[in-house]
Amino acid sequence: MRFAVCGGSPNETRELCDWIGRCCAQEGLAAECLPFKNLEEFWAAFWPGRFQTVFVGAGGAQGFLTARRLREEDRACQVVLIDDSERYIMHSYRIHTAGFVVRPLSRGRVEQCVRRLLCRP
Repeated sequence: MRFAVCGGSPNETRELCDWIGRCCAQEGLAAECLPFKNLEEFWAAFWPGRFQTVFVGAGGAQGFLTARRLREEDRACQVVLIDDSERYIMHSYRIHTAGFVVRPLSRGRVEQCVRRLLCRP
């Protein structure tokens, strides 16, 4: 499974990739986790079908608009929105994101989200 991760900071992105990789390994799945420094770098590498799941940690309106654009350009891609508050949670459900994680992030919450994406409770 191929993941793209664009966290709110380089440290957050590395941590997310580590947690995602560990969770997939525990489930017996190979995961390729591609970290991106920022949204510009992500969009330069994006094409429909390239990623099965994208974690977007830009936050606020920028994060939501990125998630919405992803839904428009690749309907099969699962999008997980990460934000500092629950302000955009209802908007994210309206565009059918696969998950919404509120900061501060924890390994347990991220792994729970990944397991839901893998359809394993």
